[in-house]
Amino acid sequence: MADYTTKDAVSYALSGNSGEFKKAIHDLLADKINDAVELKKFDVATTFMSTDTLPSEVEPEVDDPAVAPAVEPEESEDETTEV
Repeated sequence: MADYTTKDAVSYALSGNSGEFKKAIHDLLADKINDAVELKKFDVATTFMSTDTLPSEVEPEVDDPAVAPAVEPEESEDETTEV
């Protein structure tokens, strides 16, 4: 639990107490980071070693020699480009 609140941090900033403002912001951010890490740990723990589905951005590799790689069309020689 944070020793400071956002209201405390704003009060310190408005009063010019930079040392306490820095401590308050540091404490608030550390608490947010700790909460995010705990959530990520829980997420990883629930999905670790799960074989239900593959992530949507990962596609399985296909080792089929019948599938040819895509070839980009070549530019025709009669086209010219000036720089």
